[in-house]
Amino acid sequence: MKKFLKILLGILVIAGLVYAALMFFTSGSRDIAKQFVLLNGTGDHAAAHALLHPELQKQFTIPQLTDAFAGDDTYTDVSFSSVSTGGGVTELQGVATTANECSSTVAFEILKGQIISFNVSPVCR
Repeated sequence: MKKFLKILLGILVIAGLVYAALMFFTSGSRDIAKQFVLLNGTGDHAAAHALLHPELQKQFTIPQLTDAFAGDDTYTDVSFSSVSTGGGVTELQGVATTANECSSTVAFEILKGQIISFNVSPVCR
């Protein structure tokens, strides 16, 4: 019985270390994605635009970001329930919530500190 508990404790410690490492190594990507949502929510579309990869900036100009997020509620919280990383790309999925309790799903792909793909659906108005 003691041997079983030691093995179980070892597995839990290893799982905890893996989780902590994942959170540590993806913290920058999570911050970038969170800032993108919050900046668009406050109307600072130019700062949000700067977080995009240069090729994505060509597809989504500042006026297009402004139109996409026009009239949206201000998001107050962004949390990610799914975080994965591999091949240099971090994929994040989660929920953004407004003060009025409206929620949107959010999904991001981040490469070398730049957003290469994003989806906020539906945008809370």
